[in-house]
Amino acid sequence: MDNEEKDNITIDELKDLMALAQAADMQGRNEDVEERLQQFYGKQQAKKRKARLWRIGMAAAAAIALLLTMAIWNGVAENETPQEQQPIVFYIAKPKANIEVKTERGTRLRCLTNNSDEELVAEALPTEAEAERIVVDVPQGEKLTVALPDGSKVYMHAGSSLKFPSRFADSLRLVELRGEAYFVVARNPEQPFVVRTQTMQTTVLGTEFNILAEGTPADCVSLVSGSVKVSAGGKRRIIKPGQQLSVSPEGKLTVREVDMTPYTSWRDGYIYFDNVSLKEALLNIAKEFNCNVEFCHQDLLDTKVHFVADRSEGIKGVIDGLNMMKIVNVDFEGHMIVVY
Repeated sequence: MDNEEKDNITIDELKDLMALAQAADMQGRNEDVEERLQQFYGKQQAKKRKARLWRIGMAAAAAIALLLTMAIWNGVAENETPQEQQPIVFYIAKPKANIEVKTERGTRLRCLTNNSDEELVAEALPTEAEAERIVVDVPQGEKLTVALPDGSKVYMHAGSSLKFPSRFADSLRLVELRGEAYFVVARNPEQPFVVRTQTMQTTVLGTEFNILAEGTPADCVSLVSGSVKVSAGGKRRIIKPGQQLSVSPEGKLTVREVDMTPYTSWRDGYIYFDNVSLKEALLNIAKEFNCNVEFCHQDLLDTKVHFVADRSEGIKGVIDGLNMMKIVNVDFEGHMIVVY
């Protein structure tokens, strides 16, 4: 009997086996003893086969578990951190473009500038263009102040467009706006000033107000001084200084009291945000400087911020101001504002 077989036999079984062997020697191995010995050996062989199958099964299970572990590990290695959020990129930037001044028919105009290159005076128009309206397109990353023929001024936000006549000869001083602009209207009770947008029409005699009109639910008129009448969807409302009227997609007019600082600040060359989400603030900054935004952490998007910066300091000055808040880490890489 070899050592492997002994390892599978208990002490009591070994004693029984020795007793059977002695009895076999003494009695000439009678059939009863021989039969019992064969049964004993058969049981031991069955135990050995069962043990081998169990060991093979365990080895196979271990191999499968190892393969699964390696597969999971490889998946983690490839993705590094399965729970890590992927950056969100907002593509705001558009191809670099110059400010364009042209007629409705597309004739390019050379206009004069007054005091600085940022103020355009609609004068010296060719005779054949006098009957046409003028279109001024301000690309993203630029700003412009337009001096209208009646002496009114329009501070145009980046990415906006204004359409107006070369001279106000009709009973109304009518202009059309797409985007955002701040109006300082020269008073003339005999000739009301009207700003028409895709969703509403604002009528004034002489006042200061800001209009956001991009064809979205955020379209609104914010009144700084004087009074204006806003018409939209067959409805009309008159608002007072400090009030803002917004137009819903269904045409509903809503009036509320608001702080006018954000509107007068951008007119004066400042970037100002008060209790707005970080996402909203950076998307507006990106439009100001014609760049894109990347958020590396989605949970920062709704963080409320109060922020002010001088636009003349450029994007680097704005980035430095954002980092001074110590809320987020911001960098400017290539043409991208990156929030870590």
